[in-house]
Amino acid sequence: MAEQPTLDTDDLAVYRAILLHQEHDGERLAERLELPRERVAAAVDKLISLAMLRPSWDRPGLVRAVSPEIGLQLLLQREQQELALRQDRIDQTRAALNQLSTEYASYEDGPGPDGAELLHGMDQIRTRLEALASQCAEEVLSFLPGGALPTVAIQAGQPLNEQAMLRGVRFRSAYLQSITKDRATYEYVRRVQAYGSEVRLAPSLPMRLLIVDRRIAVIPGDPAGAEPTALVLRSAPVLRALHELFEAYWKDAVPLDGAPPGGDGGISPQEREVLRMLANGDKDEAVARALGISVRTERRMVADLLARVDASSRLELGVKAARLGWV
Repeated sequence: MAEQPTLDTDDLAVYRAILLHQEHDGERLAERLELPRERVAAAVDKLISLAMLRPSWDRPGLVRAVSPEIGLQLLLQREQQELALRQDRIDQTRAALNQLSTEYASYEDGPGPDGAELLHGMDQIRTRLEALASQCAEEVLSFLPGGALPTVAIQAGQPLNEQAMLRGVRFRSAYLQSITKDRATYEYVRRVQAYGSEVRLAPSLPMRLLIVDRRIAVIPGDPAGAEPTALVLRSAPVLRALHELFEAYWKDAVPLDGAPPGGDGGISPQEREVLRMLANGDKDEAVARALGISVRTERRMVADLLARVDASSRLELGVKAARLGWV
């Protein structure tokens, strides 16, 4: 889902000039406001998209400003819609994770009535993933958090995935945006896309996830265990919840070949996620792990955000970011 446009200082200045001074000509607007003509044109386009400027009745081809009351109502309505969509995604995530917690508690000690099973060790996990890749017939959905992929993982997964895609299996994979910083991972992702896989990038992902033909899902086991584990699920209610979770994140993710996300006022979705997690009280280590980047990179991003809004502390950064509509 694309970010809804919001107003910055220049946009408000253009709107005010059109509203109060009845100034419609782009060149005169640029001179009055001492702004580049291109910036004025971009502001006009944004105001039109927000329905705060509408076609003029008296001057065909030009625009008129709606009243501030109507403009405020339109902006509030958009913000409410955006909040509702975000809350829906949070609710879907919570419901899916609650369902998973219940399933995991039921099946942790052995296979359950729906054939769920707990895999122990990388040998078992890789063997099962190889079997699923060879057996899938229609669609494979996946979340791939963790940033850069190890070379051994790329080499192990590439042939099987490419064979499945050549059979006509549809692949939709969501990666972290941080993979664009790792050459090997990025080249691998571009290569699987060339085979027909649909790839999108997200600032953060809730878990590692694989859904095959909507009949089997694989998620990580207990991360605190002595060895890596994975839970194979076949329960229809769980699969529905996981599928809805995937679709919610997929809608918000950015296509790999799409325009680089710039966000509002130059803030990227990844930076927005940093601000959101810091506002929730997450530590630097947790933020870096969720975004698939190093703690050093995360702290450098925070330092850049502090400098960008001229904040002397993270508390002040949060206040200013909220005022700018970044969080």
